[in-house]
Amino acid sequence: MNLKKFFETLRDQIEYGIDNIRASKKYLVSLSLSLVAFLILLIVLFISNSDFSVKKEANILVDDISSRKYAQAYDYYKDLEKEFSASKMNKFNNVASNKLSALVATSGDKYVTGEMSKEQYSGLINTINALEDIQIDVNQLLDISSRVEQMYIDENITYEKASSYMEVTTSLKGIYQDLDEYKNNIETIYQSREVYKQASKFQQIKKYKEAIDKYDKVVEEDKKYYNLAESRKKECIKLMYDYYISQASNSSKKGEYEEALVYLTYLKPYYPNDEKIEKLEDEYKEKISVFTLTSDDILNLISKKSGVNREELSVISYQQTIDDKLYYYAEVVRDNKIFNEVLVEAKDKKIYSYKSEKVDYGCEYSDGYYKVDEQGNYVFAISSKDAATLVKDKLNDKHEKYNDLEMKYKSEITKYVNEDELNKLLKKNNNIYYYALVKKGWFSLTKEVYLVNMYDKTIYKCIDDKISKI
Repeated sequence: MNLKKFFETLRDQIEYGIDNIRASKKYLVSLSLSLVAFLILLIVLFISNSDFSVKKEANILVDDISSRKYAQAYDYYKDLEKEFSASKMNKFNNVASNKLSALVATSGDKYVTGEMSKEQYSGLINTINALEDIQIDVNQLLDISSRVEQMYIDENITYEKASSYMEVTTSLKGIYQDLDEYKNNIETIYQSREVYKQASKFQQIKKYKEAIDKYDKVVEEDKKYYNLAESRKKECIKLMYDYYISQASNSSKKGEYEEALVYLTYLKPYYPNDEKIEKLEDEYKEKISVFTLTSDDILNLISKKSGVNREELSVISYQQTIDDKLYYYAEVVRDNKIFNEVLVEAKDKKIYSYKSEKVDYGCEYSDGYYKVDEQGNYVFAISSKDAATLVKDKLNDKHEKYNDLEMKYKSEITKYVNEDELNKLLKKNNNIYYYALVKKGWFSLTKEVYLVNMYDKTIYKCIDDKISKI
């Protein structure tokens, strides 16, 4: 019995000891946890105090920049670089970068809407660029740049405003090509609208072909102006038919058949297999084959008429329309000197030599003569036959009988007149004449000389070595 009681007492003592151990362990654990919590609290307070300091100084920097105190902000940033440790400065740059990213986005909005000037916005960007380790969040800029592009497309802002925003914003360091898409889109839309304006001007002055070419260059991305261009293009196609056929007809009347064909080529892409266009095209091509003269053709004509060997001559020629008739102007050269200036009638191949009061090539082989007056107009002389008719009519009016009338060159009549008097008249009046030799009396022994101004048709008679107007 005593042994049993002993064991029971021992058991109670052991259990009491175990309970005490357990109680002490719980206390130690609780104490340890308290210490850990206290240490964590100190760390948090330290970190919080550090973060508060960084945010405060970041706010000061942002406030200075917002107030356009750019030099002060720059100096402040440089002072912080000297004062802060590398890790703290890195933390400051991160905080400041976030705040300045928001400021750039807000300022960009204000600039676009006119609440901020370009100088102010540029000053902000330039200052941020000077802060070496500040990095602006490009995502915020992508968003506003997209909106600026759309505002320009919708015509809510001008091209100048949209373009200058992109120009200033893309100057931010670290942006590189991130905004190029929006910048290029704005430029593309602008160029497209400029082309549309040019097309509209062409349409107003009836240059329909040029207008259509421009309307075709309006980009589809600019939906409003693309649709307008398509509509205007249809107008041009409708209006150009009658207008270009009329222009082709006018060119044809002037002998400008190549130009007439050009007007028809403008129409053919939009009016394929049109019978009227095809008929006119055939007509103008036929006229080109009939009325076109090459330099060789002109050389052959002049050589044949003048009796000068073709190899001794060269010509420079081009088409010239006068009074709705086609001619070829040709400058004829012989021995490196101008031999003659002629107009060759394309249809009849008649040659007209230049003869004026100031320039006379002494040509005696042409079918007629011409000059250019002070106003630049072409004036054709009457023909030798017309001059003869004028003299005959004058003689008949005076009831003067004659046996014969011959048209002569000056060199052939000098023996019948006082040459000094003739030269005085020519010098005094500074005009060009035809010469008519009139034969009268028995066996046509009496010979009279008449001068006819080939341009104004005035008639002079040579009598007793005197020359007088009749």
